Amino acid sequence: MKTIKVFSAVVSFLIASAIIIPASVHAQATMPIGVPLKQSESDHFVYIYEEPLDHKMSDLIKSCEDAHTILSPLFNWTPKHKTIVMYSDAQDIHNGWATVYPRPMMTIYASDAPPGSTIYEPGNYIRRTVFHEYAHLLCMDAQYGFDATLTSIFGRVLPYEGDPLSFTLMLLAAPPGVLAPRWYQEGLSTWAETEFVGPGRGRSTRVDMMMRMAVADNRVLSGNEWFPEFPEWPYGNVTYLYGLKTFEYIHDTYSFENDRGNAPGTVSDAVAHSFMFSFDNRARLVTGKPFSLLAREAMVAEIARQDERIKKLKAEPMTATRRLTDQRLIVTKPRFGPDGRSIYFSGREESDRNTLFRYDTERNNLVKLTSARTTIDLFTDLAPSPDHRAIYYTRLNIQGRDRVRNEVYRLDTADDRSQLIATQGRYRYPAISPDGKHMAAIVTREGIQSLVVVPLASAGDVSTEKTIVTAPRHYTLVDPAFTPDGRAIVYVQARERESQLRRVDLRSNKGNIVVSWPCIILSPVFHPRDGHLIFVSDKNGVYNLYRIASLSNAVPQALTNVLGGIFNPDFSPDGTLITAAAYDSYGYYLTVMDYDALAPVRNALPIIAVDWKHFPSNRTTTEIVEGKANSHAVSHGDYNSFTNIKFNSWAPWLTLSEDGVMGGFSAAFSDPTEFQNLYIRAGIESHYGTPIGGIVYRYSGLYPLLTVYGATQPEYYNDLVKATDNTYYDYDEEVRTAGIAATIPLIRVDWETDLTVGYQIADRSPIDESTDDYRGKSLVTRNLFDGTESSLWARLSFFNATAFGRSHSFEDGRFITVTGEWSDDSLGSDVDRTRFRGNWYEYVKLPWAENHVIKLEGVYAAGSGDETAQGLFGLGGYVSNINSLPGLDRNIILRGYPMNYQVGDEVIKGGVAYRLPLFRRYKNVNATSPFYINQIFGEVYYEGGRAKGGSLSGSNDSWLNAAGVEVNLSTTLLRILPVSPGIGVVYAFDRDKRNQDDSSDDKLQLYISIKATVNF
Repeated sequence: MKTIKVFSAVVSFLIASAIIIPASVHAQATMPIGVPLKQSESDHFVYIYEEPLDHKMSDLIKSCEDAHTILSPLFNWTPKHKTIVMYSDAQDIHNGWATVYPRPMMTIYASDAPPGSTIYEPGNYIRRTVFHEYAHLLCMDAQYGFDATLTSIFGRVLPYEGDPLSFTLMLLAAPPGVLAPRWYQEGLSTWAETEFVGPGRGRSTRVDMMMRMAVADNRVLSGNEWFPEFPEWPYGNVTYLYGLKTFEYIHDTYSFENDRGNAPGTVSDAVAHSFMFSFDNRARLVTGKPFSLLAREAMVAEIARQDERIKKLKAEPMTATRRLTDQRLIVTKPRFGPDGRSIYFSGREESDRNTLFRYDTERNNLVKLTSARTTIDLFTDLAPSPDHRAIYYTRLNIQGRDRVRNEVYRLDTADDRSQLIATQGRYRYPAISPDGKHMAAIVTREGIQSLVVVPLASAGDVSTEKTIVTAPRHYTLVDPAFTPDGRAIVYVQARERESQLRRVDLRSNKGNIVVSWPCIILSPVFHPRDGHLIFVSDKNGVYNLYRIASLSNAVPQALTNVLGGIFNPDFSPDGTLITAAAYDSYGYYLTVMDYDALAPVRNALPIIAVDWKHFPSNRTTTEIVEGKANSHAVSHGDYNSFTNIKFNSWAPWLTLSEDGVMGGFSAAFSDPTEFQNLYIRAGIESHYGTPIGGIVYRYSGLYPLLTVYGATQPEYYNDLVKATDNTYYDYDEEVRTAGIAATIPLIRVDWETDLTVGYQIADRSPIDESTDDYRGKSLVTRNLFDGTESSLWARLSFFNATAFGRSHSFEDGRFITVTGEWSDDSLGSDVDRTRFRGNWYEYVKLPWAENHVIKLEGVYAAGSGDETAQGLFGLGGYVSNINSLPGLDRNIILRGYPMNYQVGDEVIKGGVAYRLPLFRRYKNVNATSPFYINQIFGEVYYEGGRAKGGSLSGSNDSWLNAAGVEVNLSTTLLRILPVSPGIGVVYAFDRDKRNQDDSSDDKLQLYISIKATVNF
């Protein structure tokens, strides 16, 4: 190897960053379009919400102001401006999120959470989420000292892709709470929701179950595994569970010591006074110990607590539950097929997608039903038809680009084919009537929950629904089931700390309470022979099965005593077997039990009560705030995104490349809903002193998304100009571009596609300084284009690959793009031509080795019309320097060769790469270090291609070949930047020297590679 060159990735990647658009510009709107939005304001908050949710605003305003009254003094922080709260009915599943970029904002979704979620808690779940998210904001917004000064100057700076200066500025100006470990952020907020709103995950028996079984199976995770990308159960929940237990320990140990008050709030204030990653020692100011030690002590305390509970539960005979499924398959809602041996269930794999599976209990055979892929983990409901010949299941899917809705499908158990039953209706927890003609379900619309019955033949037609029960205020409805005679429905109606198993007559709509317990009740199901009712409850602190012999004389009897938990029971058609999802430290698994052997438990089940240590003054504060009158709202009106556009931030930027230094300034603007985003960047490059910049405006408050853009930048052609003495010279030009594009996205959870059409005008002229080298020489090259290129273009793309957490790469599916462009003088263009380009990438999972993947690549581009020396297409390079602009990209990457090594009017390229894991760790250095190590992976690849055609392309149109290897480290750098830096070696078989003194033409090259976390 004669020379070592550091190539793209770092180099071309930084060139591309000169006008690349930051993530905030590409973000989808945070509120749904097509729904009138309203705006209200209270003492400390601004509310943007869907008009149909107006009747829920009084409760939301009160909860927000209560959260401020309680938490702001606790955290010793009040945001400088009113916090923006967005309230949306866009999802059929409850959630919330908070951010301080570009300003303090949080979004609350009106629907409720399903029982399979750790946040399922009946009652005023909106209030719990408000407290959780506002605790996030106070923790992340608080800052003092140098970082606060920088924020006051620049705003909340987001890093621009590829630019180290803005990234460094972001780190220097970021509030310390933003840079704190994720387990700290989630643990603090989950502690707040538990301490100030009941019950909270700190008093959740499901969360307690997860920690109990981790102790029972000796699988308690150490602090260096508490990060969101952890690829094993409990996956991202690890930050919530273990962070919560750490703050519960801090609270229990130090809040009551010398009556200090709320230690978690004091700890948060101490962190806010720190700088960047000086996180660990901030806890010493309150506890005398660093966070890393507190995390270890918290686990020791939790292990001791759970050991006592396990010992207490094992004092009584335990019910055996046999695991029938793999430890890395999470099972929910098992249902028997018609033969009594086949069981259908929803299974979550590591890809984070659910799929329906069929398990044969006689053959111990598991089959994945790929025709019935479902979506978000644990939130798929299954219901068999009366004869079990069909399984009805729900599927969360994306409708439009901004609504996540439940759809209903029917799976035929004879051939395992799925049929869509209803895209509308928003049905959850379906149950099929004994005659097979009707479906009962729970719907949540506009924040109101109801039990409805609808004919299956017209499911989704709201006009055919019959509303049976509407949930009272702050009550939750789940899990309806028809009685065997079909005349009534039993269902669960629950509020905070109480669940009622109720029966309602379908003719009279009169109901009665069957069971009322101060705990959670779930999943009622009737025995097919004797009509006994089985349900699940955590009455003793553990989810067990209970039986009621008669609805008229309900005396529940415990049927199981399990150490973990048991959920979602279902009977075989003959009633002899019962299947369920049981739990151990690896997650929920499939189990089957002999029903007749499940005799009622003789003695009362051992009780393991929640032992949350509540600080006395917190209880008083909560009672006072709960009693306050709601008098906070001060204004009300329509929301206008145009009048709400605000300045976000500005920042200097500076990048280095093999061509010199580029730098300048950038600024960003947006409205809270992100219907509108404006990004401006301006600067200069040092090599020729040419300007570099861009302006992008996107409006996403309607279909299609509209983007208006403009840019100026240099573009480089290696050795494009040839003199008569066979000497080659680079050709460099300045490109000024403006355009408008309209995008129609079609997004589903399993796949997405979009169609973009646009008009673009580009003015190209040579950079004068770059022509000095060959000025006055006799040139062979002709038709160096200098003028205006205007075009209409369209692009269609399709993507359905799956991102796997364990490998941090795509392992299946494909990515296809097709782009066409037309230019002529009627569009104001100095060239008349048409161009076409198609890209295809296929990801093939190898069955004989885990996470081993082959990527196949094919590119074909062709065009006709006016010829220029630059060619219609260019082949070579690592990263195109105009990839960030819409439209047709003429640059086709080929590693090992400089950009535009070959130019022509037709390009063919193919490639194959083999990716394999070399070393897996998935650990942090310790509980508080600022980066996480995921894995080291390797890639062996071949790429080849040819650009040819056109009388100007010359004879240099032979096939180019390149092969190489890469090794990358997948990591989350500084807790916030998922990257995979690495090093590669490529051999360019056909790269020739074009000048005797040109040392850059070495065939063997060493280069640096920077990829995303999900990569290939």
